[in-house]
Amino acid sequence: MKKNTSLYFAVGLVVLLAVVILVFGMFFLNDKDPRETFNTFHLRFTQVSTLVLDDPVKVNGVKLGKVESIKLSGHRVVVSIRLRTDVKIPKDSEVRVQNIGIMGERQIGMILGDSIIYFNPGDTIDGQFDAGIAEAIGLAGEVFDSTKVLIESVKVVLNSTIASPEFETQFKTILAKAEDIEDRLILIVKHTDPQLKKSLASLNEATVKVNALLDNVEEPINTLFANSNGLIKNADNLVGDLDKVTKHLAALTEKLQAKDNTVGLLLNDRVLYDDLITTVHSADSLFRIILQDGLDINVDFF
Repeated sequence: MKKNTSLYFAVGLVVLLAVVILVFGMFFLNDKDPRETFNTFHLRFTQVSTLVLDDPVKVNGVKLGKVESIKLSGHRVVVSIRLRTDVKIPKDSEVRVQNIGIMGERQIGMILGDSIIYFNPGDTIDGQFDAGIAEAIGLAGEVFDSTKVLIESVKVVLNSTIASPEFETQFKTILAKAEDIEDRLILIVKHTDPQLKKSLASLNEATVKVNALLDNVEEPINTLFANSNGLIKNADNLVGDLDKVTKHLAALTEKLQAKDNTVGLLLNDRVLYDDLITTVHSADSLFRIILQDGLDINVDFF
């Protein structure tokens, strides 16, 4: 009986150790620590590409969580993540789906901001998507398709031009005409080259003569400019003299218009002017009578 009890105890101990090893092995393989607690956040992206469940969530490069679920919500993809409770996410943090491998592996990357206002567990955070190798391969496929279409188009164009017998005939005709034009141009150059040289020589000779003419007329022109400067000075003196004459005339006019002199009184006294006119007319009549009838002088003696 005692032997059976020892056997049962040994079997139970082995089973208990196997359960403990199994539990800790599951936590180890899933990167879980039984002492850690987690909060759930929801991240919203336009797309997530090859992101899958259990992909890591890194905060400033440190793995502190993992992807828990991925589902489509309207026109966006909502990714639920489990994040350690000691991690707080400021409102100005940056969240991205990042590429981390050449085979298209993905992760959630967070760069914490400096805000003192934080997201609460269960909040939805808008994130951004970074293109990776998978998108590059897809774009390369589109480029290959476009290149194939372009090659086919080039092939059609070549078949309708260079590879066509008609094009070969036309091309030969064009070459023959080009050679004929080249021969004519050579002939024209041979005929015009001596004339061009002669024209250039005449132009050089004319330039020499013009330079000589300019040298001959340079001194008379300088003399003319010097005389012009003298005339300008004389004109300035004449203008000064005219100003003086104008001032004298203005002063004379002012004196003539004044009434404190004889001429001014004569010019401004209308009665005296009329009397002078009457006297002149009487004298004129008297002289006419004397010239016509003679002078008759009667002398009375007392």
